[in-house]
Amino acid sequence: MSAPKIENELSTGLVIAGAYADKLRRTLFAQLRDLVKKNRDFAREVARAAGEMNRLIYIILVEELKSDKGDVVRIRVKYEVDTEKWKITWKYSTLRIEYFKRYPDEEVKKIIDKILKEKLEEVQEQYREAPTREEAEKILKGEVKPEEEWEKEETIKIIGSTQPLEREEAAEEKKEEKPEGKTEAETRIELASVLGGADPIGETLEGGLVFKIVSTNGDNIGVASVEPHAGGYMIDCIIIHGGKAYRIHTKASHQLNEYMENPSLLLDEIKGAKPVTISKEDAESLIRSKMESLA
Repeated sequence: MSAPKIENELSTGLVIAGAYADKLRRTLFAQLRDLVKKNRDFAREVARAAGEMNRLIYIILVEELKSDKGDVVRIRVKYEVDTEKWKITWKYSTLRIEYFKRYPDEEVKKIIDKILKEKLEEVQEQYREAPTREEAEKILKGEVKPEEEWEKEETIKIIGSTQPLEREEAAEEKKEEKPEGKTEAETRIELASVLGGADPIGETLEGGLVFKIVSTNGDNIGVASVEPHAGGYMIDCIIIHGGKAYRIHTKASHQLNEYMENPSLLLDEIKGAKPVTISKEDAESLIRSKMESLA
């Protein structure tokens, strides 16, 4: 009796385009971890299959769609594992890429079909042979990456960066700062005037979303998260502007997919909520924590 074939679906979840390859590779390895434990050599096949898929997606996102590292994507594709031959076969007809850059889905589908027709055989030939076990282990750990992959650390640095903060005495940084000579309404108006946009970064482990907040000049000035809370969602926004740091915490009025499709809804709610001045140290810590919460 032949060994059964296992069918599964891989989904990266929402992830910044610059980190899709690492997320896809880690997800595939996690799904097949038990099989790898049964057959250590199978790690080579997992690494080969991940490389094949990541190369095709790179061609689609970067070479065809001209995607930026900060764009958001969600990749879904089904695959089959032959546990007799220890072979992974991608079901390319199921490949779906959700690309959040207001690019028509039909155009993305046309490009997927075009690349599958023109490049699939070439890429499959390129990844026909599995790497050695040692190379596979390094690839799956992210220690060795193909040239076409974006560097994750560089991407997180770009997305997570905020305006430089002037350094002050440590004791002063620990104090909660108060707006000097400004009422709450004046502070709210000032912040609202500098908020230029909200761009989705990725999905959190708790099932929420993280957005980077940019100024009207296009500078990164903070981050905002929308997280599940008591049957709804809460918005938590950290902004650094003019040498000061602010936190805005308010109940969300919309569903998660609405903020993803129309980020201006998130900006409107942030602008209408009460800002609380916090220390720069706390702001940096909160921003770092939100970036690390990405799934």
